[in-house]
Amino acid sequence: MVNWLEALFGTDMTRIYTLQGNIRPPPFDGHEMFGYLDGISQPAIPGFTINPVPGQQLINPGVILTGEPGDTLIASRPAWAKDGSFLVFRQLKQLVPEFDKYLLNNAPAQPSSYSLQDRADLLGARIMGRWKSGAPTDLTPLVDDPVLGGDPNQNNNFDFDHIGYNINTNQKHCPFGAHIRKSRPRKDLNTPLNAIMRSGIPYGPELSAAEAAQGASSSAPDLERGLAFVSYQSRIDLGFRFIQTQWANSVNFAPGKTPQPGYDLIFGQNNGGPRWMSGADISNPNWILNMFTEFVISRGGEYFYSPSISAIRDVISV
Repeated sequence: MVNWLEALFGTDMTRIYTLQGNIRPPPFDGHEMFGYLDGISQPAIPGFTINPVPGQQLINPGVILTGEPGDTLIASRPAWAKDGSFLVFRQLKQLVPEFDKYLLNNAPAQPSSYSLQDRADLLGARIMGRWKSGAPTDLTPLVDDPVLGGDPNQNNNFDFDHIGYNINTNQKHCPFGAHIRKSRPRKDLNTPLNAIMRSGIPYGPELSAAEAAQGASSSAPDLERGLAFVSYQSRIDLGFRFIQTQWANSVNFAPGKTPQPGYDLIFGQNNGGPRWMSGADISNPNWILNMFTEFVISRGGEYFYSPSISAIRDVISV
């Protein structure tokens, strides 16, 4: 696609930055650099999505594509903007050995029958809201279930609500501040206008044995690793930016919860200050997990508009 665009625009286009994305080798293909299966919870768009799976959020096409029904600014869009989308790009550096060390150092004492590594894995799952296989803690709170995690008809089919539990106080299944709960609140809050379509890919090499042994990432630029994050939405102020500032960065989101949820420790920001979340200890929902270091570091990014191919061919390049 890049070569096609450069050939189409010639000297009118200049490539200013290149970041090589890589699909991770088996058995980690589809997983981001911390090891968690990625890209599971995408919205479904009637007329575009073939055979939506259980648990997918159904949204109007205009939430993602400009000029389509559901685009709240459709009346002000030029005709050529139909079926385009606003694109958010962020280069997110991930400190993998440091994150792994943090989980080991902060793993709660319970369940006492678990090994330290098992308790660290449980802590990571509760911070993320999913086990590394993709299985949601909301369906399997205490142990990973790789079969469930790899089954698209099960791994998205949950809503944080459970019979016999109060959704505003129950953190046994999934903490209020878990990354997947902060970024898509499901039954916590109906949010049809805030969906985004994600299309990220890892970059950089696999973790070296030396880095793993030292518990520290190499400072060599060619050994940097992370996620090339991309999202599409018809309005950035209702999509990516809203999710970042109003959900991930807010200690009170989702509203009405007791105790306070805290930050999204994967994605949330506190102006460089420490962050915290409740519910990370499955045996004590009031325990506060503090994080004084950011293990996901934004290396930069930009907002773009991605027009449709027909708009590029018939209008922009003419």
